[in-house]
Amino acid sequence: MEYSLIFFTLLCGTVIQGAVGFGFALVAAPILMLLQPELVPGPITFAGLLLSFTMAYRERKEADIRNLGWLLIGFLPGLTIGAYMLQSLSNHSLSLLFGFLVLSSVLLSCIGIHIQEHSLRTTIPAGLLSGIMSITTAMGGPPVALLYQNASGPKFRGTLAIFFFIGSLLTLAGLNKVGRMGVEEVLNGLYLMPAVLLGLLLAQPAAKWLDKGKTRYAVLTIAAIAGVSVIVQTLWFS
Repeated sequence: MEYSLIFFTLLCGTVIQGAVGFGFALVAAPILMLLQPELVPGPITFAGLLLSFTMAYRERKEADIRNLGWLLIGFLPGLTIGAYMLQSLSNHSLSLLFGFLVLSSVLLSCIGIHIQEHSLRTTIPAGLLSGIMSITTAMGGPPVALLYQNASGPKFRGTLAIFFFIGSLLTLAGLNKVGRMGVEEVLNGLYLMPAVLLGLLLAQPAAKWLDKGKTRYAVLTIAAIAGVSVIVQTLWFS
């Protein structure tokens, strides 16, 4: 019964990310934390490699390669900061801050204040915040997703998929360095992959529907859920 719930959770997360461009860890991480905490953050990040690689290849022609370097420049120090926090600090206050920051960004977007996706003043900080959130909560998508909220569906999915793939590899290396990613975590990640494979197949029809001008609304909705999810998880389950 527990594996069925884990499978269904990962399936839903994969379909959402496959259609929109992010949301896999947002859906799966909080539930896996309750069912089998050892599956977060290493195994779920490892399983997500298959998802991000497949999407990156599928949407590679539309990806914003030019800005990926700046995102990664922010992401790398974010990993270092996050790894330090994972080892020595409580995540309680930090997670609450992340949640409120994401919700504030969604609110500003809804009232018409848009983040400039090609500005270094926003690109590098988005990468930094994503790096910290990736290694501490396995949910590094919202900062970058909000940065690209006004992009077309294929550009949004392609850019985030390449960023997630590279970022996941760096996150796994960081987790390994602090003793949180080894053979056991790799095996647990493989255990999660069948749900990812099925979800990838089911996501394609939904992606075509969202590409008809609905991507931004989906991004803001999922980002808002992400912010609430982090806050709820911190207040009730930590």
